[in-house]
Amino acid sequence: MKTATLNRGKETKYLNEYPLIDEDDIYSHDHLKEGDLFYLVNNQEQYIATAYVGKQHKGIGWVLSYDKNEVINTQFFERLFEAAKSERTYFYNIDGTNAFRVFNGEGDGVGGLTIDNYDGHFLIQWYSKGIYKFRYNVLSALKSVFPYTSIYEKMRFKDAEIKGGFVDGDAPEFPIVIEENYTFFNVHLDDGPMTGIFLDQKEVRKKLKDQYAEDKEILNVFSYTGAFSVVAAEKAEMTTSVDLANRSRTLTEGNFGLNSIDPKSQYIYVMDTFDFYNYARRHDLFYDTIVIDPPSFSRNKKKTFSVQKDYDKLILGALDILGPDGTLLLCTNNSAFSLKAFKNVVNTTLNAQNVDYEIVDVMGLPKDFKTHPHYKPSKYLKAIFVKIK
Repeated sequence: MKTATLNRGKETKYLNEYPLIDEDDIYSHDHLKEGDLFYLVNNQEQYIATAYVGKQHKGIGWVLSYDKNEVINTQFFERLFEAAKSERTYFYNIDGTNAFRVFNGEGDGVGGLTIDNYDGHFLIQWYSKGIYKFRYNVLSALKSVFPYTSIYEKMRFKDAEIKGGFVDGDAPEFPIVIEENYTFFNVHLDDGPMTGIFLDQKEVRKKLKDQYAEDKEILNVFSYTGAFSVVAAEKAEMTTSVDLANRSRTLTEGNFGLNSIDPKSQYIYVMDTFDFYNYARRHDLFYDTIVIDPPSFSRNKKKTFSVQKDYDKLILGALDILGPDGTLLLCTNNSAFSLKAFKNVVNTTLNAQNVDYEIVDVMGLPKDFKTHPHYKPSKYLKAIFVKIK
């Protein structure tokens, strides 16, 4: 077995079960390559953990076990999958929801690997070449533990020779229809990097519908396939969805139609968010609830957007078109943007405008997106409901 030796004093971090191996913590290693298993040892060559090489974030790999005698094979993944399945018994037995995450990376014991269940159609996402080297073991274990209709995979790392797509089972005709809290959505598992729905926002969407949509004018920017709008539309006075991507209109209309809502009864704009802010100001449009859930980074012909640098501009633009006693739903999935830092941006921006406000709800990941207690970036989703008085 290859080894990687830690710099003196770095062992405490890993003895406390920190899962991502930081390259800067390593003093020396045995020519590690993607997919290699290795022992993590201290400067006295004492064993700390067994890990694999999978370069992701600032890490060179992830811890798999703290037992030197544990073999990393199909049975290893089977044990982890059985435990993950048991912890999600609730999601297998509730009515009105049939899409959820069954294995969530380091939260369930293997960083760099996620598996989602879309009503029996499973999607594996590989986040490094290293974890992909264990593909045979992972697939064998998945087939052994989870009943499935089909299996698909997506590559979250760059490799021109490795393609995702259909793996096993009965391939469905896309889009398939999934249900979340009694609302229906179209999903495509074999068309680009995204599927049509972000499963990690299910509880946030429910909160919006239950507490912030009744008889309200809802604006949903960076709307993608309109999930927040579709959920809110049942109770809202009106929804407006805004996204720069041309295909967003068709996808959003499809989701409205699935739920017996005439797409023509709602507003859909293919437009940059900041351009829409200007449009709304010029036309004296105001909204009771504004949903802001941007990508961490984006670029178009006019500008570059970064969540950590530019979120304040999104808040300021929204304030200009927010009606009396309105609510902002502010979201980010940037793992490098901590909740503390995000709250600081919200507070600093609103205080600078002398706005009277209250943070009324703060939400994170749902229970199927299990997080790691010693790795803060695993709690990547932040959703803040702000009441502007």
